[in-house]
Order: sequence, then structure tokens, then C-alpha cells
Amino acid sequence: MRDALIIAVSELYQGIRHDHWHGKTFRQFWDWFNGRCIDLVAEAEAGELAALEVELLAVRAEVEDAGYMVSSDRLGEVIEPPM
Repeated sequence: MRDALIIAVSELYQGIRHDHWHGKTFRQFWDWFNGRCIDLVAEAEAGELAALEVELLAVRAEVEDAGYMVSSDRLGEVIEPPM
């Protein structure tokens, strides 16, 4: 992958940190996250897509571990700091 995509994935990791999302809703998080992933895929060249997929799945696993994976009926809830 080109350096620009590697940097963008690193920025995605930074962007999922809890301190960015306290006081915002899960819907806001998912709108941002999904939009950013779509942007990264659009920026990738054909030969980079497989490697980018692996990286984005790893970020998605971090998102799940962080507790952002909620049912659709909870999307309007505010994200609280971890206890």
C-alpha cells in the first residue's frame, strides 16, 4: 500500500479513540467511521484493495472491542467514557 493509505489507516485508528466520541452518539460514530472507510476504498488503487481490506477489518475488530458495535435501536444513545 502507498504511504498515503498507510497514514490514513493510522489516522483511522486514532479517530476511533474513546476521547473523540464521548458525548456523541453511536450514530455519529458510525456515520463518520463508515464514511471514512468508503473514502479510503475510493482512494485505493486496484492492487491495494486486498491489503486495505485486511487493514480495515483489523480496525473494525478494534471498533468492536471498544464497544461501538451496538444494535440499531441504540444508535441514538450517547457514548459514555469507559468505566
